[in-house]
Amino acid sequence: MVVLRGTTREQSGPTSPGCSSRRPFPLRVGGHTFPMQYDVIIIGSGPSGSSTALHLAQRAPELARRTLVLERDRHPRHKLCGGGCVNDVDNTLRSLDLDPDEIHRVNVSWVNLHFRSRGFRMQLDENLAFNVVRRSEFDAWLAGKVREQGIELMEETRVLKVIRTDEGVEVQTDRGNFRGRVVIGADGATSIVRKLVDPNAPTRLARLVELYTPAEPPRGESDHAADEAYIEFSCVPTGIQGYVWSFPTHGENGPMRNWGVYDSRTVPGKTGGSLKPVVADWLQSQAHSLEDYLLQGHPIRMYHPRGAFAAPHALLVGDAAGTDPMFGEGIGPALGYGNIAARALQDAFDRNDFSFSSYAEMVRRSELGKSLTRRASAAELAYRLRSPLAQKFIWQRLGPVIRWYLQERVFNWTDREQQQRGTAPQSAASRN
Repeated sequence: MVVLRGTTREQSGPTSPGCSSRRPFPLRVGGHTFPMQYDVIIIGSGPSGSSTALHLAQRAPELARRTLVLERDRHPRHKLCGGGCVNDVDNTLRSLDLDPDEIHRVNVSWVNLHFRSRGFRMQLDENLAFNVVRRSEFDAWLAGKVREQGIELMEETRVLKVIRTDEGVEVQTDRGNFRGRVVIGADGATSIVRKLVDPNAPTRLARLVELYTPAEPPRGESDHAADEAYIEFSCVPTGIQGYVWSFPTHGENGPMRNWGVYDSRTVPGKTGGSLKPVVADWLQSQAHSLEDYLLQGHPIRMYHPRGAFAAPHALLVGDAAGTDPMFGEGIGPALGYGNIAARALQDAFDRNDFSFSSYAEMVRRSELGKSLTRRASAAELAYRLRSPLAQKFIWQRLGPVIRWYLQERVFNWTDREQQQRGTAPQSAASRN
């Protein structure tokens, strides 16, 4: 069998657009085609895939140089996502020696959590609730950092199938086949790698619709402060297990606002029907008309502590593994999964054991896993209570309790990781 690892351009000839300097296609000898061989193949170059590659480069540089990242599109590519980045995002990036200030961000001073326009507001970090990035810019920036580490990133490559082999996996794409000892599923909520990890698992996905508007409404005035975010839970009694939101962002031509509806579908049973009229009413209350804007939707896979995260020669990260059921936050958890996966990969190659039997426990016991488990429990409770009186009590009467819980037990999980190592700043609650 012909095996190539990290073939250079001098050995293989010119590359195709969207590829780094290594061979982009399988080797053909005497009429036979041999798949390119890598140690690790990461499918997807969003935050979870790029984070896995970057953490691997930090922990095991030689292994990272035998890693291939496959991306269906070309950066910068359109990505449906509000782009909210809490403090955990910055902490994870800085742990990789990356400067998040290199990316254009919009600071959100306060986030308001309301039921029927009444509730409380809070900050998750010192003098800040969170900040917002454009996902096209953020993902392209991360992908550039992956390439700077010498990791091969092949864009415009659609994965068709992933199958097991005697030595690992074979990834079949529209640009040829690639073999690896391990495949990482960083390919989102509808992950093709998940089918390899857990082919019989029931599909339970959250749903989300969103749109962008100018910062200033064209009809009348909005009562939303320009630098604040609003999360409104008045849709819960209607059967939508989530909230409507509004927060500032930026576009190519200046300040904008992002709006949407998130339905976790955490509790089995009757759903709230179409999300379109909900977002239409939300916009109308703030002097906008849905007819003026493009509404788009996408699924989110929810984290469950008893979910499947790995199988022999395969790991899941990011949305493919499952993310925040309570708020649908994705970027922070995606980056956190990358660190856990890189540790599991390093251990697997050191011991030559690719069963990944302990990966699920690594996820659950991590501060990220504990945070996601708490979010799953909170979603189960908050979205099961559909009574308007119950929702009013939660968001209009329990503000101090919820604020403490979100700051100290749900978000800022990277601070708790650092505290365990004796390097963390003081807690968010004590700073505010």
